[in-house]
Amino acid sequence: MDNSFNVREEGSHLFVELQGRLDTNNAPLLMEKLSAYKGKGLDTVVFDATKLIYIASSGIRTIIFVKQKLGSNPKIVFFNCSDDVKNVFTMTGLQNYIDFKNK
Repeated sequence: MDNSFNVREEGSHLFVELQGRLDTNNAPLLMEKLSAYKGKGLDTVVFDATKLIYIASSGIRTIIFVKQKLGSNPKIVFFNCSDDVKNVFTMTGLQNYIDFKNK
């Protein structure tokens, strides 16, 4: 499975499509890519997790980074998050900061 991501900006929204695993192999690169959006006044960051099969602690750090550093407390939305990935957010207590949706 491809461990990649795509990022695009539309107005005050940032869309991140995740594929495969978000772990130590690619989370630092994603965080670097997202750093370019600091100070752009983002209201919402939408993660499409349809193809995400696993998230590690480094991936969790990336989500925390988004919440704390992009925009002024942007809304975080995860679309089509698997139960396994959602359980990781629940175990870390981050489920309260994420809006989970299904398309």
